[in-house]
Amino acid sequence: MYASHPSAVTPLPLPRWRDRLLHALLPAPCLECGQPLPAAGTVLGLCAPCRGRLRPVPDNGLLLALWSYEAPLDAVIQALKFRRLDYLGRHLGAAMAARWGETLAGADLVVPVPLHWRRRLSRGYNQAERIARALAGRLGLPLAPVLVRQRATPPQTSLGREERRANLRRAFRLRRAARIQDRRIVLVDDVATTGATLEAAASILEKGGAAAVIAVVAGRTPRGV
Repeated sequence: MYASHPSAVTPLPLPRWRDRLLHALLPAPCLECGQPLPAAGTVLGLCAPCRGRLRPVPDNGLLLALWSYEAPLDAVIQALKFRRLDYLGRHLGAAMAARWGETLAGADLVVPVPLHWRRRLSRGYNQAERIARALAGRLGLPLAPVLVRQRATPPQTSLGREERRANLRRAFRLRRAARIQDRRIVLVDDVATTGATLEAAASILEKGGAAAVIAVVAGRTPRGV
């Protein structure tokens, strides 16, 4: 069990040198409004006015979310997932560490929610792993990809809560269970809607011997959506 630790949104470091070079050669527009960005790039690929529209979500027990999943965050997540702007994963992971560094100080491992291998192949990477890797680095914790998605489940977005639960039955399995025995796990994903995916993944970790699981996401769908 971890105590909640609310925090204001904290500015993040500029992208790494290769990202700065890329932005200098190919100036990028803001992911939300399309306005030109500085050559050095900006946090989350958003201009300052759009970053100011990010709506923080209050900390809530064992499921923590940075911001409400609506504009402009949805543009950031979609760019990470489908446009292969993987540097956004580093920005989101750094934002999590800035906000919840004290809350997650007692954790032992960081575990990303996995993609099925076919979806990972089509996207080029797992966006949750990109976020989790950055978070683990900031917290000084090992990244432990111990979950495997063994079923290529249909997208969750069009399903109701009970349909989502049914969709995820036996979706995950655990490998190298010895790594999580009596460990406190930070489970990382990009977005939570009903929380069914995170519940299913956390259940596998707990059954496998984890001492505690806390889930963190970049965005949470507004209630009622």
